[in-house]
Amino acid sequence: MPVAGRSLFKAAMWLMLVSFLAEPAWSLPVFARRYETSCTTCHVMIPKLNAFGLAFRNNGYRIPSNDERMLKTSDISLGAPAWRTLWPKAVWPGAISGMPPVAVRVMLDTNIRPSAPVNVNFDFPQGLVGYFAGPAGDSFSFFGNVFLQGSNNAVFLDRAYGQFRLFRETAGQNWLTVKIGRIDTRAEPFSNTFKRLTAQNFNVGDYRPAANTMALRDHDAGIELWGAATGPNNRGGIEYAAGVTQGTAGRPENNNFKDYYWTVSYKVGGLGVVGSRTEPAEVTSPAEGYKETSVGFGGFMYIGKGQPPLAGVSEDRYRREGVKVDVSVQNLNVFAAAVRGEDQLRGPASSTLKTSALFAEADYQVLPWIMPILRFEKTNYSDGRRNIVALIPAVSVLLRANVRVLGEARYFNRVSQTATARTGLNEGLVRLEFLF
Repeated sequence: MPVAGRSLFKAAMWLMLVSFLAEPAWSLPVFARRYETSCTTCHVMIPKLNAFGLAFRNNGYRIPSNDERMLKTSDISLGAPAWRTLWPKAVWPGAISGMPPVAVRVMLDTNIRPSAPVNVNFDFPQGLVGYFAGPAGDSFSFFGNVFLQGSNNAVFLDRAYGQFRLFRETAGQNWLTVKIGRIDTRAEPFSNTFKRLTAQNFNVGDYRPAANTMALRDHDAGIELWGAATGPNNRGGIEYAAGVTQGTAGRPENNNFKDYYWTVSYKVGGLGVVGSRTEPAEVTSPAEGYKETSVGFGGFMYIGKGQPPLAGVSEDRYRREGVKVDVSVQNLNVFAAAVRGEDQLRGPASSTLKTSALFAEADYQVLPWIMPILRFEKTNYSDGRRNIVALIPAVSVLLRANVRVLGEARYFNRVSQTATARTGLNEGLVRLEFLF
């Protein structure tokens, strides 16, 4: 049997083994415990959010329209409600969760690289993520996570931010919220943290024109103003954001220039982006496995300046701009994005790098617990050194609502001026992950 065939056979056997040995994590993550509901209320499959999960996020991690009536564990008030009427002569009351707002995600990877000296490598665990998140009163919410990388035992703070809703809470509307801390910016075309089911990141947010230059998926110290409002007939609606970041991916600032960005998108059809504009007459539990038919589209721009540690380069002035589209037809989700970039590397070795990246992905839910995935990517660099075309087929399987197995392959065709193009199965991965 060829080497590649033996590697795939071994991976399949290990996939079967971890599937049979997987123990369900009976206690559910933060919001599932808070509302005593399944992960599939907000997720198509963990970690990808469905339309209801996005409306929940846009509502400050609260169930749209009937949050207080849906709570199973009441918050602890930090002051009498009457204090609001006395403000500013009294402290505005707040609240904290009635249970610890924490959750843990564990990822166990089996990496398959047929052309490497070691064909199959166990990365157990590939990562362990601790989350803390939730609302704290009627106008404040928070989110954060700490990541332990298994391969080198490195621990780092990935995100940690608070956000204040500035206008009075109105059903279906959240016109202005201030988000501050180490943030994931809404300039990222599609979030690598709550839209992506594959282990491979989206190229449009992940690529870097040169070592240590910026990528749109970077989580960074910054301030973001964002808002969202449901459209007519309680369908779709608008989302926008504008922000300022350091542009250093969470590291200390190295220049006096701050990066800035904006993004706007509109959704036609489907669930309102902040839920319904009308309060329901009675309490109804959100449906699990929500499906819809909708079309969303938008644009974004990011401009900044940095000082990457590159020989002969004292400054990188960069710009990213692009468009995106997101189409859902019941069980099928097709989404795509295109980004154009320019990096002006200044100094003794001055040069200008022009880049472009695009991708399109289709996910189809064959059964509520089985989803095949197919993604095409293309990344181009003006110097021609690292132009990449990639095809990523995968299948995501829920063994339980909070236990998932992912099988993924990555076919690459790298084209360069100095190397012969190569095609074929470059690498694959089998991942077991669970949340509790």
